[in-house]
Amino acid sequence: MTDIHHNFDQAIPCPRAFLRSEPQSLEVALDFGAGRTPRPVGFVEWDDTRRQAVLQWDARFVADPLPLSPILVRRHAGSLRPRKGWAFEGAPALLGDSMPDGWGRLLADHEIRASGGSPAQTGPLTRLSLVGLHGIGALTFRPAYPLSEPGAVSLDWFAALAADVGDCTNIEEVTRLRNATGGTHGQKPKLLAQLSPDGEDLRNHRAPLREGWRHVLIKRRGREDRNGTIEAEVAYGMMAREAGLTTTWMGMLRSSAREHYFATERFDRVGNARVHVQTVAALFGLDFRTANLDYIELLKLTHALTRDERQVHEMMRRMIFNVRAVNRDDHLKNHAFMMDHTGRWSLAPAYDLSYSYGRGGLHSLSVAGNRHQPGRIHFHDVARAIGIERETVWDMIAKVDDALSRWPEFAEACAVPKLLRRSIQDAIECARSWT
Repeated sequence: MTDIHHNFDQAIPCPRAFLRSEPQSLEVALDFGAGRTPRPVGFVEWDDTRRQAVLQWDARFVADPLPLSPILVRRHAGSLRPRKGWAFEGAPALLGDSMPDGWGRLLADHEIRASGGSPAQTGPLTRLSLVGLHGIGALTFRPAYPLSEPGAVSLDWFAALAADVGDCTNIEEVTRLRNATGGTHGQKPKLLAQLSPDGEDLRNHRAPLREGWRHVLIKRRGREDRNGTIEAEVAYGMMAREAGLTTTWMGMLRSSAREHYFATERFDRVGNARVHVQTVAALFGLDFRTANLDYIELLKLTHALTRDERQVHEMMRRMIFNVRAVNRDDHLKNHAFMMDHTGRWSLAPAYDLSYSYGRGGLHSLSVAGNRHQPGRIHFHDVARAIGIERETVWDMIAKVDDALSRWPEFAEACAVPKLLRRSIQDAIECARSWT
């Protein structure tokens, strides 16, 4: 794919005063799209005395609630305050996934500075207003920061601006780039768009979806990433599907500069419909950077939310794959659940699957207490705690290992550089030897 152009966000001047003062309150609603009328959820206000954001439930939602946060919110009466700690910048965990982190926060901070504000003094209400009506999932926030009008940009424009954003003080350019990200999470530069059926064209992610097009998230290699990181992630997607994991479509785009971009179909959009999404971090109200949870808790959570043995088995396969494929960046924001407009919860497709050595060579999550070299014994300990048969676990391990044995094939198909390909092969072989 060469010389791709996009119908995306063209900058228009935005009122800078909007980012220099915190909104008094924001209206929170659920927009499931597809012609459905948005449902008011409540108003979020800033409590200056306690230094926290408080959600006041809307009476109409209290009369006919949906289980937006079924672990932490058991009753929809009065107000919802954050738990102890600062995991979500003083906001209730229910709203935590709506606030961008990593790359998205970096862009917001530059925009706030360019508007004459201070990121350190900017509260969660301003950050939620930046996400507005077009963030990840179905939650929306009004008043929303003014949006730019659609315009044509290219992957080359995105790459150039993403590389120089640290030095960029032009608020129009920063706003233009932030509008293209849609409130995404993670450290790598990202943008949201719609991809044509032939994979040749992209358009504004906020526009009504055309027939045959798909909502996609596009990711660029970060400054600190090794050469071949994007290619390896696409190859991991192929390998994960072969191992029996449920994922959305993944592919590779290429700009006119011949740079590769990772693309994956969004699971929070189904046609013109939207679904409510909560990561495990938000569901438990935990800071994903410091929390040390075990996969046993994830399997129990999957059972509690879905009541579906097949989805519990899916989470078990993901655990085995992450260990054997050395994806140690398996933190609580890299696991999520979805809720449709009826209030029914399901496990979100697997995402952010790639080789990751991990901080100190440790998994973010433990496997029956082991974060260093979990093996078959630990898989069986997890399965026993949740009631999965031993034979079922053996079958899962065999299927994952069969897929991993084809790593050279997947790596070759995605043009993963030979040095990285060999490093990953050695790591996989080592992980498969753990007992």
